[in-house]
Amino acid sequence: MDLYDYPEIYDERWSDGANRAYRKHYEKVLAGCNITDILDCSIGTGNLSFCLCELGYQLTGSDLSESMLRKAREKAEQKGFEVPLVCCDFRELTKHFSKTFSCVMSTGNAFAHVDHDGVVKTLEEMASLVKPGGYLYFDSRNWEKELAEKKRFQFARPFVRSDGVRINYVQVWDYHQDGKITINILQAYEKDKKIIQQDVYEEHLNPFPIKLCVDTLDRLGFSDFTIKPTPYVEDKPFGEIGWYCLMARKSW
Repeated sequence: MDLYDYPEIYDERWSDGANRAYRKHYEKVLAGCNITDILDCSIGTGNLSFCLCELGYQLTGSDLSESMLRKAREKAEQKGFEVPLVCCDFRELTKHFSKTFSCVMSTGNAFAHVDHDGVVKTLEEMASLVKPGGYLYFDSRNWEKELAEKKRFQFARPFVRSDGVRINYVQVWDYHQDGKITINILQAYEKDKKIIQQDVYEEHLNPFPIKLCVDTLDRLGFSDFTIKPTPYVEDKPFGEIGWYCLMARKSW
């Protein structure tokens, strides 16, 4: 099963603590940038970007998955946020948006869902919607680090839902000869020390080097590159960062 067909599962582990961490992250990385309106072109269910509304930014979102957007609409309504949402491929943004933004984002490691040509095309589309002097931002796993370490098993701390059900979570990574990665996500639901449900989901990803993005953005007229851990707590050497964000300013 594809994880992104099940937005309720995608949201299950999201917490108030994670929301606070990302709110602080954006407070730091966007400080002093003169940004007012933001497009997140891989908004998903809004977990990583609704806190931008809390910070006073005018947020617009798009995503390829209508099921994820349906959940995002529900959450935005519950929170009282007015967030226009459009279902589209981020490789075709200019077919769906005619206005420009002071910041265009892609959150949630979304670039890895397309091939290298798709990453370049997405950056070109995003760049077209950035106002002169505005910013382009994306976050990603550090694929250089992941491919160097090639860890097969990655575990997360068990999570206990409000109904007392404990969710045990593990990822099993398959590294393919063509360079692609399949992440098998195993979830076991436990109550009263008994497993009551087991699910397996998949993510199919295409690792890409950060240099591909830097070179593309440089060609597109961006400068002032900033790379930070995500969420940003303290600076680290790039080789030690598991998940990073890159932000660059449009020079013209």
